[in-house]
Amino acid sequence: MPSFTQAELNTEVAATSSGDFSAADFLTIANRAVRRVLSDVDLRSSKRKVALSPGLMDDIFEYTCPSDLKGDKIIDIQPQINRNRLDRWYLTSNEEFDRYKEEYNIDSYGDPLKIYKYRSEYMGKNMVAISRDDMVNKLLLSRPVDDDSLTIDELDAVGTWEAFGDAENLAADSDNYVKGNASINWDIDDAGGTTAGIYNSSLDSFDISDYYTAGSAFVWVYISSATNVTNFILRVGSSSSAYDSITVTTNNEGVAFYAGWNLLRFDFTDKSTTGSPTRTACDYVAIYMTKDAAKTSETDYRFDNLVLKVGEQYSVNYYSRYFWQSNTGTYLEDATATTDLINCETDEFDLIISKTSELMEKHLKNMAGAKDFQADYGQALSRYKRDNMSEALLMTQTYFDL
Repeated sequence: MPSFTQAELNTEVAATSSGDFSAADFLTIANRAVRRVLSDVDLRSSKRKVALSPGLMDDIFEYTCPSDLKGDKIIDIQPQINRNRLDRWYLTSNEEFDRYKEEYNIDSYGDPLKIYKYRSEYMGKNMVAISRDDMVNKLLLSRPVDDDSLTIDELDAVGTWEAFGDAENLAADSDNYVKGNASINWDIDDAGGTTAGIYNSSLDSFDISDYYTAGSAFVWVYISSATNVTNFILRVGSSSSAYDSITVTTNNEGVAFYAGWNLLRFDFTDKSTTGSPTRTACDYVAIYMTKDAAKTSETDYRFDNLVLKVGEQYSVNYYSRYFWQSNTGTYLEDATATTDLINCETDEFDLIISKTSELMEKHLKNMAGAKDFQADYGQALSRYKRDNMSEALLMTQTYFDL
């Protein structure tokens, strides 16, 4: 793609400027001009594509949002192979997404959907939304897919589960749970140790060989108080001395643990290995928190529904708000050096020249010159929008629900 440096933009603006300006003033105005142009139009050169992380899964709804996403400007959620013609996505609000997301897949007759590897009989909406709780962007996706899933334990009965560390009083809780018909409730005793959770060394044997390279483990945890919780750790293996261990410091949403139900995602790419686990015949699992010794005598923590998943590979297509790029290849929202590049083609560069010149003339108090550049910019912007329609999904919401 043709690219233009900040220095080239400076030369273009200086050629028609009514006065002199400093390098520092130019940098500030050029950055402002690029941001203004991006707010006015979805430039084709600002389109980006990144792999969805993790892969798309059937009943997992929160995913990593591109850090440079421009507003809600999602173009597409694209399967990396074998797309069918019904695979369309609909952008909606966070609230509507939460009401309509598919937690289980049934047709209009209440029968299970027939989901195949690359197509399904699903005719509902494939929904996408952007959540911005506490200034953290999350990509929300709902679509039935044939992901590879293994339930290790639904955690709806104590059975052979035992207390780990400072945990005590394990009991099935049929009043507060996420999946199945109960969760495992446990308390923290007054011993003053630094771990608390549950473990099981006599589970029915299961095979994780399809998951331990690129898969993830998911488990719900109910946190009575997130104070003094450092992390959560999952151990999966063939004994208490031979296991893979994964540590997480945030929940699946990518935010700090909070009071209430949190979905934890343990990616096997982050595992460390103790001993020599037999991954085709695992029967040992431990799930626990690392905590401060002062975290004692608390009640009603819970775990629910431990599963392994490998998702389908999708990409996120979107418009980026990072239009600059350093000479080392790093995308930037604002330029910092004369060698930084504006990633665009010539007609887009001309838009930026006109807007920068307009803002520079205002800076130099030449309002007549600023109006001329403003008019030039308006005409060029209209032509560009006419010839380059935005590909971003339009926000839709249900007007009337039968």
